[in-house]
Amino acid sequence: MITSRVADRVHDELRRRIVAGELAPGDRIDPTDLAASLGVSRTPVREAILRLDAEGLVERRPYRGVVVSAVDYAAAEDIAALRISLESPAARTAVPRLVPADLEQMRAAHEAFRTAARRRDADRSFGDLNREFHLVLYRRAGSPGLVRVIQDLSIRSERIRVHFSMRGGPAVEEHEAILRACEAGDVTAAVEATRRHILAVLYRVMPPGYQIPAGSVLDSALRST
Repeated sequence: MITSRVADRVHDELRRRIVAGELAPGDRIDPTDLAASLGVSRTPVREAILRLDAEGLVERRPYRGVVVSAVDYAAAEDIAALRISLESPAARTAVPRLVPADLEQMRAAHEAFRTAARRRDADRSFGDLNREFHLVLYRRAGSPGLVRVIQDLSIRSERIRVHFSMRGGPAVEEHEAILRACEAGDVTAAVEATRRHILAVLYRVMPPGYQIPAGSVLDSALRST
């Protein structure tokens, strides 16, 4: 139990350094040096690194060991295009089918998300709470296969998103817009709010000045949905 708590502390500190830019893509993480600098044994350091690897924040390279992962910008754009192509029709189909219990679940998920956004561990909580909110809606589309694909894309998006801090961002307001549209039964507003939410996350992870390339798959997805 003590080792697990120490691993949590090491994980959180490494994650903070990566998100803050103190550790840049390609920087090597030496478990022995890290353990010595933090005053812990190598066992919790190894556990923390395994968790960061699963999150996509670090990777193992031949002859270099553990290094900070680079952001795959092309993958981020492709995932956003796929999400918009799938989540737009899912929302369009689901909104008219929502029942009071669904809306209550969405409100509860939204409040949990809002509360988490104020905490220091907001970034760590973002992915799970974000998916919980959206999946309440998408399940009403009546296509379990579609929901599984959307969930997988959300997880892949999260592996990129974790490189960046979401604290102070517009995600809470974006969820609020989706929720209000669902409560009003406004299909068009719900679809548009969902698209804006996906794009907002994309813009936060892309380089400054990023513009959606004309004629790209993402551009086509936005025009066709």
